[in-house]
Amino acid sequence: FAPFFNKEAEADSIFQSIETEYLSAKKIASVAVKRPTVFSGAMYKDVWYMPAGNSWAAQFLEDANTNYVWKETIGTGSVSLNFENVLEKASDADLWIGASQFTSYAQLEENNLHYTRFKAFQQKKAFTFSLTTGETGGVEYYELAPNRPDIVLKDLIKIAHPELLPGYEPYFFKPLQ
Repeated sequence: FAPFFNKEAEADSIFQSIETEYLSAKKIASVAVKRPTVFSGAMYKDVWYMPAGNSWAAQFLEDANTNYVWKETIGTGSVSLNFENVLEKASDADLWIGASQFTSYAQLEENNLHYTRFKAFQQKKAFTFSLTTGETGGVEYYELAPNRPDIVLKDLIKIAHPELLPGYEPYFFKPLQ
């Protein structure tokens, strides 16, 4: 929209700042020795939707220096899986990032008792972006995250490698309640 308002220089400056912050955060994450295993998503009806290996969500997890369990899948959208496939491959994963619309462990368990079989559930290592809402109740991740990938990456780094960003408080991703 910048050309419509004669704000190209300002828009370029903002973009450059966000890009610099993102690349700086990615470099910080690259020094982590341990790469926690991560899975994402949740069931919708009878299908578990997981980001495909070439998706933007998988790229965030790669840049945060995590070991995304479905990184080898092909595609830029999502992968449709059944619960058994996810449980078999992700039951021992360290982190559950982006637990769909769920905001609490009680909601997860109420929705599907089998969610409790994941190590990330048992150890309270599940995170959601659904707790960060705007004034009108909308989930800010959908509204702001596409324009602020630097914040998304920093959130993921703080979750995966908390020692690398001391003092940083995640904006989008919060632990389930």
